[in-house]
Formats: sequence, structure tokens, C-alpha cells
Amino acid sequence: MRYRLNKAETAPVTIHNVAVTKSVGGREIVSYSNYIRLVPGKVYESDDEAMLGFFRAYRRKVRHTEALERNLRSNDVPYEIEYCKSCGGKVRKISYQVVEVYDE
Repeated sequence: MRYRLNKAETAPVTIHNVAVTKSVGGREIVSYSNYIRLVPGKVYESDDEAMLGFFRAYRRKVRHTEALERNLRSNDVPYEIEYCKSCGGKVRKISYQVVEVYDE
């Protein structure tokens, strides 16, 4: 399987606590103490299902701006706008998937 940053990202992104499978004493375990730095435009390959599953579920949630929403929309990156429940919806956040996992 291949993965890369979504097309809207223009700077390298470091993702912490990435799940990876390690072999310890002949057993496969999942470790979360790693980090990965991904560069825009570069395609990576991996067969590690724990890491690929982590990337499929990993979403960035930041404060909403019109510029960010336009950038995500123009690059066909799916996103969701979330409203703050504790303040009655005055603060908006935008949540989107940072890493695209695909098979070619």
C-alpha cells in the first residue's frame, strides 16, 4: 500500500505517536512511541497494517479559516466543519485527513 500527504499540504508534516508493528522476541507487537516526517509530493510504501490503519484514522483539527477551507476544497480534500458545543457554536473548527492511503 502507498501513502502520502494530501495535496493541500505544502510544508513537511511530523506526525507523533504513529502505530507501527515491531517484532520483539518472535512476537509482533504494536508500538506507539514513534514519529514520522512526511514531505509533500513524496509517495511512501508500507505493508504495516497498524501504521496504515493509523494514517486512515488520523485527522487534524484546527481553527476554521476561509483560506484553509478554500485550499482543502480546491485540492479535493474531504473535510468537516465542527462547532464548539461548550460555547454554543461560536468557535468553528475544521477537521480533515492529513495522509492519503491508497493502492495502485
